[in-house]
Amino acid sequence: MGKTQTPCARAQRNNLIFCFALAMVLVGGIYLLLGFWPFGDGTMLTGDLNGQYVAYLADLKRRAAEGGFFYSFAKLCGGSTLGLFAYYMASPFNLILLALPLRMIPVAVQLMFWLRTAFTATACCFFLQKHLNSASPLLAAISQGYGLCAFCVVYSQNVIWMDVVLLAPLVLWALERLIDTGRHWPFLWLVFACVVLNFYSAWAVCLFSVIYFFYYWVTSERLAQRTAQLFARRFARFAVSGVLAAGLGMVLLYPALTEIEESKGALFAMDLSLETNFSLPRLVWQLFFGNFFWEDVTGGLPNIYCGVFCVALGLFFFFSDRIRLREKLAAAGVLAALVLSFWVSGIDLVWHGFKEPVWFPYRYSFLASLFLLLLAARALLAARPKLWAFAAAAVLGALWLAGYTATAGEEFSALKLVMCGGLYYGVLICVWLLGAKRSAALLGTAGFCCLAAADMGSNSMLSLRKFESYSKSGFETFYDQGRQVVEALEQKDEGYYRLEKNYMRTLNDPMLLSYWGISHYSSTKASTAKPMLEQLGYVNYTTYGWGSTAVADSLLGIKYLYTDGSRPIPGPYQKLELGTELEVYENPYALPLAYVGSTDALAVDVESSGNTFQLQNEMLQALVPGTADALLPAGNVTVDEQAKGLTVYFTAPVSGPCYLAVPDTGNFLPADVKVDGELLGEYFQGDSLGGVFPLGSFEAGQTVCLQLGVEDPAQYLDKLQVYSLNESVLAGAVDRLKASAPVDLTIREGGSIRVTAQGGEENDLLVLPFAWEDEAHWTAERNGEPVAVEQVFEGMMGVRLEPGENQVWLTYHHPGAAVGAAVSGLCLIAVLGWYGAQRYKTQKDRRETI
Repeated sequence: MGKTQTPCARAQRNNLIFCFALAMVLVGGIYLLLGFWPFGDGTMLTGDLNGQYVAYLADLKRRAAEGGFFYSFAKLCGGSTLGLFAYYMASPFNLILLALPLRMIPVAVQLMFWLRTAFTATACCFFLQKHLNSASPLLAAISQGYGLCAFCVVYSQNVIWMDVVLLAPLVLWALERLIDTGRHWPFLWLVFACVVLNFYSAWAVCLFSVIYFFYYWVTSERLAQRTAQLFARRFARFAVSGVLAAGLGMVLLYPALTEIEESKGALFAMDLSLETNFSLPRLVWQLFFGNFFWEDVTGGLPNIYCGVFCVALGLFFFFSDRIRLREKLAAAGVLAALVLSFWVSGIDLVWHGFKEPVWFPYRYSFLASLFLLLLAARALLAARPKLWAFAAAAVLGALWLAGYTATAGEEFSALKLVMCGGLYYGVLICVWLLGAKRSAALLGTAGFCCLAAADMGSNSMLSLRKFESYSKSGFETFYDQGRQVVEALEQKDEGYYRLEKNYMRTLNDPMLLSYWGISHYSSTKASTAKPMLEQLGYVNYTTYGWGSTAVADSLLGIKYLYTDGSRPIPGPYQKLELGTELEVYENPYALPLAYVGSTDALAVDVESSGNTFQLQNEMLQALVPGTADALLPAGNVTVDEQAKGLTVYFTAPVSGPCYLAVPDTGNFLPADVKVDGELLGEYFQGDSLGGVFPLGSFEAGQTVCLQLGVEDPAQYLDKLQVYSLNESVLAGAVDRLKASAPVDLTIREGGSIRVTAQGGEENDLLVLPFAWEDEAHWTAERNGEPVAVEQVFEGMMGVRLEPGENQVWLTYHHPGAAVGAAVSGLCLIAVLGWYGAQRYKTQKDRRETI
């Protein structure tokens, strides 16, 4: 026979349904007012969500179909994706993205925010109901303050953190259960879920759990006794459960940490400064209606807004004579700890895992919102405060509203002031009515629910309006046009090659559109290819941008280039007629993604080179000994010192494409580039900062006028490099390399390369233009025997060949995966042993009782 559900349990279940439905209605209203899908063409697709996460998921979907989970050749010049998955893609809500066609990403993003908000609010409602042992519909209204708190709305683009935000109330519920009854399994598994879904946010939740343990130990009314022995037992279970949960998650946690350390340097910064982050009084107005500014994303104040009603109810919590002094003091202690964490730089650093965040500061501020809502719910369900408490709240509210004029930020808004005042005093009226007779109490309940919903919905809409949004139709057009190019090339060319474009939507377009490029950005972007690409002139290394020379493109296997027409196509690319909306060009000198050259390439010093054109000459000559310079410096360079900016006249040394580079300039201001009076574009931008810039094609001996719109010509002139391409030299070198090109090349996502190559006297090095990693990552076999994977040009992979036929097989392994899996395995054994010991003890106690 099943358990009979109590009336309270049934009411709580129904209240959870009401909370979920209310959140869905609120988000739907926000979408309607902002013109977001399904009510318009706008979307939540913005910031990092647009530029990173959706592209990684698109790449994961393609790789999963091919069985390649751990490695992607679309990531920069190839790289691990295990850490990428752990850091960005572990959310179950991402299944929506994977289930729908990729062109429907904007729709998936809308559904994700919609559902996640509703589930987050419902999780908060569940926690509040269990904490207060109540099924009041007021708790469903209060919980909207968590689902649509400033953190969830303002940081919504960072979907990597939001699952842990959802789970945080459940973790606190499980912690309360552990303290009250000693049952630790819910806490262990919920912490494990947090670690797996996002270890970064899980760290903050675990820290707060320590604080909350002491808070609840002091305030719980369910504890029959508070002895030192019981405290030690409960805290030991709490600590061991947390450690085991983290250990179980090491299968994903350790690989992600190793990759992030490689990308961002040392993981732990111990500069625990006592400097303050902001003027402390300003924090009070972060709870003011509509008081969100863009600087709170880039490095301003904590996003702790969770409703104006929280301010009024928070005051009633401390004014109420029905709430014990011990509980008030404990709550004040928790709030003080959170405020100090926000305010003091060193403590704030601890919450961020000893790593200072880049943008999106105070990434644990959702915990402050959750605790404030807990206090608000406690006060709301307590008896009606005394008359003096209402008077004090009214006076303090007036002072708070008056202070807004001094902290209005960008621009004082009378509408915000009126809205905030109306909400604040409306809540006071509703709380008064709740203590009256039935009809008035019902009016107070309905009024509070409406105020809370209007509060959170309106504030969320005002916040979202400040973010750049990409339209659904714009994304679909970009995706359809890009995929049209990719599919057309797949039909034309079934081989392995790289594809790029000379315009940018995001830094991860290759992953989104499923082609192999060299553009990528993430927190796990570490790669030996990065410095090599910068030295080759692909400045900013995250985007192809203006590109480099035909020599560099050829060595990297960049065979095709497409464009939207916003930038000129550098020679010697040749236009193809594929029937696509976007123009597509082919590099006639592109090398395959595996070629054979001389081992002299292993000796080229890339890092110390100060001239990208001379470096490319050295690289080509090392691969093909005896090759002349393919890139030749401009001749007869003269400077017009009277002209505005930098005006240089030069003579093209050979017929063909000409290129400009001004390396090591730092972050100089953008400058127009003109050739013979024609504007080509801006230089010193993010995707051209000191890198190679195509100037067009000229005839040998032609005098060219180059103009750079800079203010201090001298410092640019000293570093100016102008070179022309001798196509015949490049063509000859490429023909020699192609003549000994490998056969039977097979490359599989996940990190597997098989190739058959012929070795000879000057053809004794197999070159694979993929990012080199050490023997812990890539292993190779040559004719069945282990062989070293060597570093070519300090960023590519190479394998020495023996004379004759060589069967080479390279396989990628993530060293962190084995270590992480081993730790997780040991922790799983410990968990099973703990569970078995408890089961044995329980059964033994039952036998003794019988």
